[in-house]
Amino acid sequence: MAEFELIAQHFTFGHKPESVVLDKGDDCALIKPLTSSEKLLAITTDSLVAGTHFLADIQPKALASRALNSNLSDLAAMGATPKWYSLALTLPKNIANNQVWLSEFSQQLAALNEEYGCYLIGGDTTSGPLAVTISIIGEVEHSQAMLRENAQVGDLVCVTGSLGDAVGGLQFVLNSDLTAVQPAYKQHLLTRFNHPTPRVAFGLAAKQFVRCAIDVSDGLVADLSHIVKASQVSAEIKLSQLPLSDALVGQFGQMQAIEYAATGGDDYELCFTINPAHLMDINKIAEQTGVVVTVVGEITQSEQNNHQVFTLLDGQTQQLTQLGYQHFA
Repeated sequence: MAEFELIAQHFTFGHKPESVVLDKGDDCALIKPLTSSEKLLAITTDSLVAGTHFLADIQPKALASRALNSNLSDLAAMGATPKWYSLALTLPKNIANNQVWLSEFSQQLAALNEEYGCYLIGGDTTSGPLAVTISIIGEVEHSQAMLRENAQVGDLVCVTGSLGDAVGGLQFVLNSDLTAVQPAYKQHLLTRFNHPTPRVAFGLAAKQFVRCAIDVSDGLVADLSHIVKASQVSAEIKLSQLPLSDALVGQFGQMQAIEYAATGGDDYELCFTINPAHLMDINKIAEQTGVVVTVVGEITQSEQNNHQVFTLLDGQTQQLTQLGYQHFA
């Protein structure tokens, strides 16, 4: 199938918002500038590459979910409303000519467009090893952007949802011989890996009380490290307080589940800090948005400008075998 025929058949969907003057089919998309000076554009890009972020035989709906939801999660961590995105899709020829694969991929994108209110304005398609790059744009009030540099000593460190499920699901992807303790455990963990849930609604509602936030893409300890370095503070995480799903503990045991929760990536939950006085407000918002929030630690004063995340178990510092995923490590 030719490039422009592929785009017209599979990637023309959704209702074009008034803010989009020109979208797919020209050299550039044209978007009307913001009318409110109080709002900023939040822009983020994520790339997923076969063999690095997923296996080449991934299901198309799972790839679409992982690609778009990872970007939506970045907007959630900034407290931004999703608006527009572009898609760069590199396809091997066997997939470019597979109408079923393309239909399932684009249908999943269309469903996510509808769910989160964003719109595909353009992008690029090319031939090569399977890869997806999405750049998404949102809007956020300048005064309410949840910047990583805003954490303060005494803040509570909180997370949404449960942690470690995605890396638990990854074990089944990488090892076809891994036996499920219960079929439901495997299904839950694979769903969490293949179809992460960006906490957009929670981020939008909670930003008035949140000091700073980051999404958990590379692992809790690794991602929280970005906050403590940007804010020039340290943090203590109580490993016994990490939120673990029954499926993760049931499949891998308590200690391995804790390790996965602290260091596993791809959960796309939010890690954020708040003034303790706002915990009740945050819990109300969590209930309203159907999200569980757990306090897992606190922000502390750094010693000698050594900004670290300390992990504690039963009051003692616990050394982890790894801190999280690192590109190029």
